[in-house]
Amino acid sequence: MDELTAKLHSRRHFIQLSALVGGGLVLGIELQAARATQTSHLPPRAAAALNAYVRIDSQGRITLVMPKVEMGQGTYTSLPMLIAEELEVELDAVTVEPAPPDPTVYGVDGDQSTGGSTSIRDCWLPLRKAGAAARMMLIGAAAHKWRVPVSACRAEGGMVFHDGSARRISYG
Repeated sequence: MDELTAKLHSRRHFIQLSALVGGGLVLGIELQAARATQTSHLPPRAAAALNAYVRIDSQGRITLVMPKVEMGQGTYTSLPMLIAEELEVELDAVTVEPAPPDPTVYGVDGDQSTGGSTSIRDCWLPLRKAGAAARMMLIGAAAHKWRVPVSACRAEGGMVFHDGSARRISYG
């Protein structure tokens, strides 16, 4: 039980730290860009990269930058499931784009290969953390926009909700 508690604490700490450190810069820029987009008639922005693995465009389309290849073992289904679960969306809301060859970003211990039935084992934690961090950044951005505590907001179905005021906003 102590090992499980330590893992959960470590994951929670990572998500909180990611949201505070990485999220502050990205979200500040994204909020300003969102205001500009709402008041102009410019074409939609390119997808925002919330981290190395997750991008969400202005229409709310979620893309997983896939660190593994599909060779019949189901990685193009199983790995997007990890992102979908953390982002509180259905699996069909996540599209897949192959990652560029960059083992320092998309590799495990410097290796970006696929094989040995290790895709889930290798990607379980990094993709869960990426999805959870993206969800927390989206919730944080909505809470900031609405000037409410982050704890008063929740994510579901590609949207962030503030039940106290019945407000909602899509991930896009």
